[in-house]
Amino acid sequence: MATVLFGVFFLFLLIGLPIAFSIALGAFFGVIHSQALPLMLVPQRMLIASDNFSLLAIPLFILAGDLMNTGGITNRMVTFAYTIVGHIRGGLGITSISASMIFAGISGSAVADTAAVGSLLIPSMIEKKYKPGFAATLQAAGGTLGPIIPPSILMVLYGSITNVSIGGLFLSGIIPGILIGLICMVVTWYFAQEKYQPGIQQEKWQGFGAILAATRPALPALMMPFIIIVGIITGFFTATEASAVAVVYALVVGMFVHRELKLSHLPRILLDSAASTTMIMLIIAAASCFGWLLAWDEFPTLIGEWLQAFTSNKYVFLFMLIIFLLLLGMVVEVLAIATIFGPLLCILGTQYGFDPIHFGLIILVVIQIGGITPPVGIVLQITCGIAKIGFGPTLKYLVWYILAMLFVIFLVVAFPGLATYLPSTLLS
Repeated sequence: MATVLFGVFFLFLLIGLPIAFSIALGAFFGVIHSQALPLMLVPQRMLIASDNFSLLAIPLFILAGDLMNTGGITNRMVTFAYTIVGHIRGGLGITSISASMIFAGISGSAVADTAAVGSLLIPSMIEKKYKPGFAATLQAAGGTLGPIIPPSILMVLYGSITNVSIGGLFLSGIIPGILIGLICMVVTWYFAQEKYQPGIQQEKWQGFGAILAATRPALPALMMPFIIIVGIITGFFTATEASAVAVVYALVVGMFVHRELKLSHLPRILLDSAASTTMIMLIIAAASCFGWLLAWDEFPTLIGEWLQAFTSNKYVFLFMLIIFLLLLGMVVEVLAIATIFGPLLCILGTQYGFDPIHFGLIILVVIQIGGITPPVGIVLQITCGIAKIGFGPTLKYLVWYILAMLFVIFLVVAFPGLATYLPSTLLS
C-alpha cells in the first residue's frame, strides 16, 4: 500500500494538481488497492483529523495576524526595527529579518509573516538598489522564523498529532529562533557589500530619539508574544486559548489604540482568513488520512525495524533523517510532511533516546527549510512573486541562508539545552 500511496501522490503532484488533492487521491487509491477497507474511510478519517480542539488555534492565529496587518501594527513594527538597525550595512535587509522575528511572535505562520513584511520591504529594498534576488531570498529566510519563534501553527499541528506538549514546543523554539534570525542578519550584512550589491543606498543613524518615538506605537505588537508565552507558562490559558486571546488583543489594538481597523474591514479579513484556513486544514485532513493508512499498513514498524538494523547510533539516524527531510521538503509542502510523517518520526526519535521536545524542534526546523527550497518552496514563491522574479536569481544567496539554518540545527543537536532549557525550567 505504501508504494501505491506515494506513487499516486507524486504522480498527481508532478502533473500540477494541488497538494491537498494529490494527497487525498493517493489515500483514495490506497484504499482501493487494499481491498479490505471501505472508501467511506477517506472522508471519515479526514473529518476525525479536523475534529481536534488544538487545531482550532490555526484559524485563530491566522485571523490575529490578518487583523494586526490591517490594523497598522505591521507598519509600526517595521518602523521600530528600522530605527534600530537601519543604519547598519544592509540595514533595510536586516530590518526585514528583525521585523519578521517580531511578527513571528504574533502570527505563527511563515506565509503570513512573509506576505505581511515582504509586501512592505521587498519593494523598498529594490528601490534602494538591492538586487531583487537578494531581497527575495533574505525575506524568505526571515519568513521561516514564523513557525519557529512562538506561537507556531506548525508546532500546534505537530504537538496535536504526536501528543508532545505544545507549550513545551513553543518555549523550545525561542532560543534557536533568535539564533537563526541573528545569523541570517550576519549573512545579510555580508552580502550587502558594494561588490555584491553595487549602488546600494545606506541610511544614517537616526538617534535614540527616533527609537523612543518608534517604540511607543510598536509597543502593543511587542507585548503580544510576551502575553502569549506568559499566559501559557502560568497555566492561565492553553495554546489554543492563547490564539483566541491574540484575536481579541489584535481587534482591540487595531480598532481602539491605532484606530486603523474599521468594521468595514472585517468581512474581507474574515474571508481571507477563512480561505487560508481552508487550504491549510484541507492539507492537514488529507495528510492525516494518508498517514493513518501508512500506519494501518504497518509502514512505521517496517521503517523502524529497517533503521534499527541499519544503525543503532542515534546521531547517524538523525543525520539520515535530516537529509531525507531536506530532500522531501523540495517537493512536498511543510504541513503535509509534518502531518504524514510527524507521528512516525516522533516514535522513532523516542526509540533512539531523544527527548520528544528536543527532537520535535529539530525536525520542525528542518521541515521549515522546505518552505524556501525550490521547486515547491511556498515561502520563496511568495517573495519571488513580490520581487517579480523567478527562482534563478535567488539560488546563489539561498544556499548561504540554508547553511545558516543548518548551523543552528547542528548547535541544537550538539547542545540540547538550547531547546530544552526553557521548557524544563518554566514548565517543570
